[in-house]
Order: sequence, then structure tokens, then C-alpha cells
Amino acid sequence: MSQAVMNPSLPVIGPNEFHLFRELIHRHTGIWLRDGKQVMLASRLSRRLRAHQMASFADYYRYVEQIQDDGRELRELINCVTTNKTSFFREPHHFAFLSGQLIPEMMAAAHGSPHAAAKPAVRIWSAACSTGEEPYSIALALLEAQQRWRWPASASAIGIVASDLDTTVLEKAARGIYTEDEIEGIDSTLLKKYFLRGTDAMAGQVKVKKQIAALVEFERINLMDRTWPLSGSFDAIFFRNALIYFRQETQDLFLRKMMRYLRPGGYLFLGHSEHIPWLHDVLEPLRQTIYRLRSTQP
Repeated sequence: MSQAVMNPSLPVIGPNEFHLFRELIHRHTGIWLRDGKQVMLASRLSRRLRAHQMASFADYYRYVEQIQDDGRELRELINCVTTNKTSFFREPHHFAFLSGQLIPEMMAAAHGSPHAAAKPAVRIWSAACSTGEEPYSIALALLEAQQRWRWPASASAIGIVASDLDTTVLEKAARGIYTEDEIEGIDSTLLKKYFLRGTDAMAGQVKVKKQIAALVEFERINLMDRTWPLSGSFDAIFFRNALIYFRQETQDLFLRKMMRYLRPGGYLFLGHSEHIPWLHDVLEPLRQTIYRLRSTQP
């Protein structure tokens, strides 16, 4: 059955246009659209055609390639094609590892420091943060661990960088406002402790408290860029459920570059279906898609 019959309200994206858009998207983001994604791409880009009152994807492709607007339309296109499925405390064993192993390890290391005033500080990068549920979950897990282990460090010792390619989801993440459906994964005690419930026009929504929001810095980072606006090293990097959108050569490129920002012995967290056996010489697999950067690499 043809795509036109399946989606009569959508303009048709032909094989040639699909190839052009696929190469454009891959060149700028690293995302690779597999064969058979024509209907999905047409559906997601159709609103840009409507916005510019265009009748064909060929016209829109030429427009994106030719317009001189500092890349604004290209960013709109990228926002359309990125996938942003997430939730609070998704894959909860990762957050249990943070609070049950990473924090005690850092406290022990600080205790053994020759500097009497040394206190543990933790930096984590959420490298595909989407609408913010992941970095805020990290912040909650760290604050709770701080209290559980009587961590002798202020909240200012926690630093979380949260990045994404999609400017629309970053705006939502920075607002920190979520619906009742979006907070289903949060324990009621944590909700009461770290969120404000909306009233009147905001009824049915919650907002993360300032003490949580202050721990997270949001940044647009395109992993295809030659340089990333990051400095220093991280104790852990979350790059979960993103590798599946890239071919292996792009996965390898991104991960090897990320390792430059991971301290020796630091941790990499991937999604439940993502595995990187070709990197086991530098990343030691632990359990349930948790990897540790080997201190000594070949």
C-alpha cells in the first residue's frame, strides 16, 4: 500500500527527497533515519511546510539549504525530527547506583585526601536530557544520598550539566513544570519535599523547587560540533536511549569523545537496550548498562 493511501492528508515525500533529508539530518546531527521512515519524516516535517505555506518537501528542502537565517530554520527542522521519550527515574537501578555506590566511593576518596578540608563534590552530565526528567531525577537522587550518608558537602558541591540538541525540549526542561501524568514515577515523599503543586490556573501541574533547579545547568549541545562547551571532568555521564539513533561509527565517535570528559574510574550509563562491546577495552562493563572508565587503558 502506498504512503499516499496510508496518509492521504500528508504531502508525499518521495525516495529522492527522503535521501536528501536523511543526508542533511545525518550531516548536522549524526542521527540516521533508516529505510522505511518516510511516513514518520513526512508527518514530523509537515508542520514546517504549513508554517511556510509550501506544497512539497522538495520546496522545503531547497528553502532550508538556501535561506540565510543563522541556522534558525535548520534548528526548527532538527527539533521536528528528534525523539524525546523520557520519564522521571526511568531505569531506576541507575539512580540506586548513584546513591548506593558513587556517593560512598567519593566520600571515601575525600576522607583519604591529604587535605583536611577536602569534601566530596560530584559533577554529572546528562547528555541527552530531553525535557529534564533525567537531570532532575539525578539531582533528587544525589540530595537524598547526601542526607542518607551524611555527606559533609553543601548542595553547591553538586553540579549537573544537562544538554540536548532540541531547543524546544530544553525550554520546557528549564521551566521545570510538569503535569500529573509526567510525575507518575516520583515517590510521594519526594514530590512533597522537592516540588511545588500548582493552584488555580496551574492546578494539575507541579514545579521543581529552586533548590533542585539551582543544581542543573541546561545547555544546547550538538554532539556533531567539533568542540563542546564543557570544561573539567565528570564523575558520571548519562547518555541513555540515544545511541539507537546513530550508526556504529557515529556512536564510536561520540563515546570516545565523551570519555575525554570522564574522570578515570568514572561511570557511563546507557539505555537498557544499548551495548558497546567494541569499547570494553576502555570501558569496563559492570551491570545493567553501567560502565566504568578503566584507569589504565591500552
